[in-house]
Amino acid sequence: MTIRPFRKFSLPLAAATALTGVALLLGAPMARAADLEVEVSGVTAVSAEKLAEKNADKASDKSGQVLVAVYVGADVWLRKPTAVGRAALSELKDGVVKLRLSGLPDGPLAISVFQDLNGNGKLDSNMMGMPTEPYAFSRQAQGNFGPPSFDQAALPAGTTRHAIRLPAQP
Repeated sequence: MTIRPFRKFSLPLAAATALTGVALLLGAPMARAADLEVEVSGVTAVSAEKLAEKNADKASDKSGQVLVAVYVGADVWLRKPTAVGRAALSELKDGVVKLRLSGLPDGPLAISVFQDLNGNGKLDSNMMGMPTEPYAFSRQAQGNFGPPSFDQAALPAGTTRHAIRLPAQP
């Protein structure tokens, strides 16, 4: 019977592991959860008549909402949000809605926001794929023939407050 060692011991790996342990013991800063307050302006009140007109095929008493999504990297940008927030239009004050998102990882973040006029929970679009509801991105980033890139919308690490303005709806 032959006995084989589990794995060869790697000195660089052992040194890195030891240094990580020392850093933990000395209280080195680690990735921590952060809070972000998002202020969305340019929100328009949706009347019950306008809502009924948009949802003629559905009976709905929803008054619309503002939806915010936070993304932590280009690989998940506009596909897999790290955090989401929702505010009813009943929280609207002077055309502004404020949301607080907690537990966000440190590092650059990018935000997408839209006003869900019909309360269906998604950004509606026309037959060409163009959004029909007001939307915007952090840093008021705009793309050419599509959404902006993550880098165009990214906020610097440590941002705790950001304001986004929705464009006027025709």
